[in-house]
Amino acid sequence: MGNLLVGPKPSRWRLYRTVTRNALHYLFGSALRNWFRNLGSTAPALGSMTLLLFLTGLGGMLGLVASNAASIESRSAAVLHVYLKDSATQDDIGALQSRLRSETSVKSVTFVSKDEALARAQHRPGLPELASASEGNPFPASLDVQLASVDKVGAIDALVRNDPIVDQGVGSTSYDPNGYRKLQEILFGLVAGGTALLLLITFIAVTVTANSIKVAIVARADEIGIMQLVGAPRWMVRGPFVIEGALTGMIAGVVAGGLALGLASIAIQAGAATFAQVAPGMTFKVALATALLIVVVGPLLGSASSLTGIRRQLET
Repeated sequence: MGNLLVGPKPSRWRLYRTVTRNALHYLFGSALRNWFRNLGSTAPALGSMTLLLFLTGLGGMLGLVASNAASIESRSAAVLHVYLKDSATQDDIGALQSRLRSETSVKSVTFVSKDEALARAQHRPGLPELASASEGNPFPASLDVQLASVDKVGAIDALVRNDPIVDQGVGSTSYDPNGYRKLQEILFGLVAGGTALLLLITFIAVTVTANSIKVAIVARADEIGIMQLVGAPRWMVRGPFVIEGALTGMIAGVVAGGLALGLASIAIQAGAATFAQVAPGMTFKVALATALLIVVVGPLLGSASSLTGIRRQLET
């Protein structure tokens, strides 16, 4: 009987390294090969996911701009201009100021004379023509009441509107309840519409990606059946499909992030002089951070979509 030759027993570290290398080669190599092989069925998922990520990034940047603009408008809207009669005395004005300052919602009260009101009007569209067409100064003195929040304007308006020194001929105050209501309705409509659109595109992207994974699973049904029969662990069966989805999401994220960054950069450079006023808070750093976030979210979205398809196909 011949002798059985046995080589030296490999070290544990070498064994772990070999197993890890082979597992990674199987997972990523198999996923990459199958991704290119199934590119035709993956293309719709890639397109829908790119569109979703691009619109999400664009919506995030626009949301930041809208939030900053709304914050600026809210601070402006939280100032109530109380117009005063020309016959109002300093004592009467001082008494009204004291009464306003006693309100907890009032942050400050500033007196604006007729001359200051005229100077302000010179910087507002349409008002200089009105001033030049009048023989005297048509703008009344006022009290500028800075409130803690815009929702307190109505209460303060009701408090001072009928005061004897308030000029009833020019509308008493700057408060316009219909204007406030319309502004709130517009903001709510934009938020609701944008959210509904993103949810719809998310559903489409996840569904299309899950279906593309199901097609890949069906195409490899024999291979998967053999692996399950020989006792292959679940991660070996499901892993390549998850990585395929992550690869789709990563490519979609890179494309969408690049498009979002490019579009934002063009807009910033084209309107550099006025862009800070039109789109407050929007800078190249913000656009770059948004693009990087899109690239990170892409593989996560692709993996989650793949898991949905795997669960439906392999567990039914």
